[in-house]
Amino acid sequence: MKSKSLRLLFSLCLVLVVMQSTVSHSKAADPIKLKIGYSVWVGYGPLFIAAEKGYFAEQGLDVELVKVEDPKDRFVALAGNQLDGLVTTLDTQSQFYNAETPFKAIFGLDESSGGDGIVVNGDIASVADLKGKKIGVNVGSVSQFFLEYVLEQNGMTDTDVTLVKMKQGDVPAALASNNIDAGVTWEPHLSKSVKAGSKLLISSKDTPGLIVDIMVVRGDVLSANPTVGSALYAAWNESIDYWKANTDDANTIMAKGLGGFYESGADIAADLAGATLFDAEHNAKFFGGTGEGTATSTLQFAIDFYTKIGIITNEVKAADLIDASYVGMPAMEATPEATPAS
Repeated sequence: MKSKSLRLLFSLCLVLVVMQSTVSHSKAADPIKLKIGYSVWVGYGPLFIAAEKGYFAEQGLDVELVKVEDPKDRFVALAGNQLDGLVTTLDTQSQFYNAETPFKAIFGLDESSGGDGIVVNGDIASVADLKGKKIGVNVGSVSQFFLEYVLEQNGMTDTDVTLVKMKQGDVPAALASNNIDAGVTWEPHLSKSVKAGSKLLISSKDTPGLIVDIMVVRGDVLSANPTVGSALYAAWNESIDYWKANTDDANTIMAKGLGGFYESGADIAADLAGATLFDAEHNAKFFGGTGEGTATSTLQFAIDFYTKIGIITNEVKAADLIDASYVGMPAMEATPEATPAS
């Protein structure tokens, strides 16, 4: 009788173990759903490689890439929980931080190394010649940040020029119709403007480390799903590895995914001439420490700059906006000296 009871007890335990294993497996198999906002920019292309090649899925993620062109609209959607994350530039991130709805930059995507710039008409031959001119710029975006930085480096401010609000894609037509004297934009609009007769005055190639794109995720999403940050980063690195090994096919995937003005892999290759995609080594270097050319230094410079011109009105620290742990770096606590990369 005792033996029979033991056998029954053993059988019940075995059933419970199997059931628990089945439940655990089911839970593990359920992917974490994320909505990530993006705009059409070559540096965001590897996200589509991750989707196409199943790298997100391999990391237990079900990622929906949502096109939201204006960065302001992206952050509004993030604050309203319509997006779980987004891609943008470090400087833009600093403008929208809110302690009540916090978010973190968890890794870098790319650096503009000629992909952003100022194009001009007429006899404008130097930054000083911009004084008194009408300049088309997407106010509040990285384009304004670039313009304001360039003006400051040349002893000027935006009060020395007339800012004409417009999106980056509207700059070529505004220049062609002489509605503006100069415009701040990015590729492929830079090349389009030059082909139409305008001149490239200065580009991000002349300001290394100033314009860097990053992956931003809501703080509550990271807290509720501790593996999300690492999973996104792993999928990104796999995409970069694929791009390195299969450049032509990767460029074609990126063109198809981004769409818009990217009609072929050749278009992607052309714009990558002005951008540097971040791999794991580049991320470790960028997010490591607080010295010149690092994420904390560049971000703090942006915070100080936007505070100075009145766009940021609340106290914001670079350490509040960055979590370097996902790229294997320790969290930054000290506020670095605000110096841009050189």
